[in-house]
Amino acid sequence: MPYSLNDTINNLCINDLKDNFSNRDEFRLDDIILFYTLKDSEIKKSTIQWRVSRLLKLGIIQRTGRGKYALGNLQKFTPYPTPNIKKAHQIIMERCFNVKYCIWSTQWLESFLPDIASQYITFIEVENSNSALVFFELWKNVENVFYKIPSKIPKQFGKNVIIIKKLISGSPLVESNEIVYPHLEKMIVDLYCDWTKIYPYKNPTFYKFFKKIYSNFSINESKLLRYADRRKKKMVFVKHLQRLKHINS
Repeated sequence: MPYSLNDTINNLCINDLKDNFSNRDEFRLDDIILFYTLKDSEIKKSTIQWRVSRLLKLGIIQRTGRGKYALGNLQKFTPYPTPNIKKAHQIIMERCFNVKYCIWSTQWLESFLPDIASQYITFIEVENSNSALVFFELWKNVENVFYKIPSKIPKQFGKNVIIIKKLISGSPLVESNEIVYPHLEKMIVDLYCDWTKIYPYKNPTFYKFFKKIYSNFSINESKLLRYADRRKKKMVFVKHLQRLKHINS
């Protein structure tokens, strides 16, 4: 049966399935049958069997024994505060009141990203009305702060580069220990949008990076496409996902 993106996201209900079984180390075929039957009381057993086969091929689930399964071994991406993030967050909290922003670092993804001249870039995305204020306060207290991403990331600044950007409305965000981070899906799309500025001196392909991320982390495809649509890049990621699924089919 030929692959379509609709099969994966909608018919297989991958994101709902992950949520349903996320707290279970193991589940049985009967549990999967019940899961799909509750969504469609008229679903055929042969259809469920095909879906299970497809889920196995895609690595969404894996066999743990006869008639026993577990979710695939993809990691859940977990952001953490780097020293640069901690310092910037403290300054913003002390000097910029009631500012909505999120913060993230390419350091989290360094093993997946092509070399960036040994640089770690910290992105601080701020609601538009306060972006200049945040830039000014950081510029007074931290080195190598840019207001909006430059056309080329300079090589000479070592590992500590901070870039202030506009926060896109509807961005998927998560708060942890009072710091707001973007979801991995947002970071992937934003990296694509700024790829040629981050890598002005060579031309590594974004697809290779995306393939590595997709193979190692659990990604909510609906969330990825929803945010990509806000940035007018939905079809780019539809094609990337189709290409990945075709390879795995």
